[in-house]
Amino acid sequence: MINILINSEHTGRMSEIVRLVTDCGNCTTTRMQGAPSTLLERGDSLDAFDVLIIDASSPERAELDSVNVLVHRYPRLTCLLLLPQTSPDTLIAAMRAGIRDVLSWPLDARALGDAVQRAIAPHAGDARHETHMVSFISCKGGAGTSLIAANVGHAIATLHGKRVLLVDLNQMFADAAFLVSDQEPPSSLPQMCAQIDRMDGAFLDASLTHVTPGFHVLAGAGDPLKALQIHEEQLEWILGVAAPRYDVVLFDLGQSINALTIVALDRSAEIHMVLQASMPYVRAARRLQEILVSLAYSPDRLRLLLNRHRRHDERAASALEQVLGRRPSHLIADDPQAASDAVNLGEPVLKTARNSALARGVQALAQSIVNQSTGVVPQKKRNEPLLARLFGRSATQRQSTAS
Repeated sequence: MINILINSEHTGRMSEIVRLVTDCGNCTTTRMQGAPSTLLERGDSLDAFDVLIIDASSPERAELDSVNVLVHRYPRLTCLLLLPQTSPDTLIAAMRAGIRDVLSWPLDARALGDAVQRAIAPHAGDARHETHMVSFISCKGGAGTSLIAANVGHAIATLHGKRVLLVDLNQMFADAAFLVSDQEPPSSLPQMCAQIDRMDGAFLDASLTHVTPGFHVLAGAGDPLKALQIHEEQLEWILGVAAPRYDVVLFDLGQSINALTIVALDRSAEIHMVLQASMPYVRAARRLQEILVSLAYSPDRLRLLLNRHRRHDERAASALEQVLGRRPSHLIADDPQAASDAVNLGEPVLKTARNSALARGVQALAQSIVNQSTGVVPQKKRNEPLLARLFGRSATQRQSTAS
């Protein structure tokens, strides 16, 4: 996966660049609004990026002296420059500053695509660290999404030796950290965004709740009003800095689909829709699946996660396949005592009830995610429902982060 940083002072042009770059291939884009010189203040955070695209209204606004410093400070960073107009003198100055290509507005999709391909060519053979990202989203309130996401993160880190980050994007409650730890989070997502200019590896580490040495939690807003203070480009920047430092990044999205959760969904190789075995949840799951497919998320990335499953819930489970065209990918047993003990103590269920049915379900899901992250994918069953196969073939796929 190639990480591309897009810098511009113009929001509209930056959105257009993101759209065109996303069509160029297997890449992740991060937006940063402001002058190029502000990138010099971002510490070691630029180490995470392979390509920098600078959009400027004039050669002066491109701040070529600052770009020259960036290029020498980060040798693996390839720079492209976009300007309204170009001249021979501008091209010479840009090349002297270390810029690989200069393009002019209006952008030609093919020319930009060719420039991006040339920029990423030196990194094509790099054995770059790949981070597996997974989203958990509730079909309906009370599904138990936060409990599952937090405990699965702990299980992946503890049982499989992976470095795991859980990002809490639940805007209503944001209590994921307290489900596996009794620590007060040192910072929250809105507080980090308010100091985004300080964001580097050390600042990130100091802002996280360290549940175990390998499992960290980024606390969410917990208040819809505070959540409004978070901008998509700020979340993108935090993820751009954080992702290379972890093997797995999990997102607890609550039950919201908005600009912030779409940032997470776009980056996720797996999207687990969490529900319980009752008809209200089945109807909610159908609506959620329709929304996700309409947003061009491939059905191959969608998973049904049935929580609080009991033996007499087979009717509702079969209704899932009939209504949604897919079977649950995982079943988490209904184990209220184990869940209650873990939540009340603020500890992972693997600590409080390691041999419980809940713990076994969490371990199975953790194993599945680890298998996906390492490319160990079980073969599809031959009796996969026809509707699921049709959806998988016909849906327009959004840029996949799985490959």
